[in-house]
Amino acid sequence: MLEMEEATFLYAPGRGIAGASFRVVPGEVVGVVGGNGAGKSTLLGLAAAALVPQVGQVMLAVTDLGGRTKRFRTDAGIAYRRRVGYLTEQAPLYEEMGVAQYLRFRARLRGERFLRIRRRVREAMERCGLIEVRRERIGALSFGFRRRVALAEAILTMPSVLVLDDPFSGVDAQLRAELATVIRDVSGRAHVLLSGHDPLLLAACCTRFLVVEHGRLIADEGSAEVALTAVSGVREEGLVINAGFDQVPKGGEI
Repeated sequence: MLEMEEATFLYAPGRGIAGASFRVVPGEVVGVVGGNGAGKSTLLGLAAAALVPQVGQVMLAVTDLGGRTKRFRTDAGIAYRRRVGYLTEQAPLYEEMGVAQYLRFRARLRGERFLRIRRRVREAMERCGLIEVRRERIGALSFGFRRRVALAEAILTMPSVLVLDDPFSGVDAQLRAELATVIRDVSGRAHVLLSGHDPLLLAACCTRFLVVEHGRLIADEGSAEVALTAVSGVREEGLVINAGFDQVPKGGEI
């Protein structure tokens, strides 16, 4: 189980996320929705251990085949990070490298065992529809194929936590459906969080929605329509949920 408990990270007064608490179990695909600047990317950064909470904690509990449960915290070293696949909003790639070459490189950087690298790369390329372009230079690929490469990198090492920041941005309906299929398949063994602006566009793969506005987690919904209503209601009514959000925490306090 992935658990975030009262997690706070503020870049400056009024910018970031404050007091976020929720849980994700394997098999769930949780969509994080809200407007621009709502705090979605900060929330995902905390879940991916790209950011360490200034207050609160993020913890992952993993049960092995022997029934033993291990717990990892984002502020306790690299053990948590090794279990994360993270696709950032910009998804930077090394354009001068070939697709398969790049994925092998990333697998080595993540510490994947040498004998597993070839199989992991092949599996990721097959899942993401990259076999036919595996020798192509990334810089020569279309935007859609570059997005596939970024997703292949995120799922490359079979992560326990998969975090995808706006994965459907700029892609057409067909590619969105194909990527949603990959995400649903991976969710059988991973805790999946992904963000977007419109819950209806995420409905093809999400089982639940967290609504974020003004740096606060304001709703946890099982329906895309209800989540959309919550997002729209905040925008239309000009609601500001801001208690305790005007100070950058210092010394573990808000």
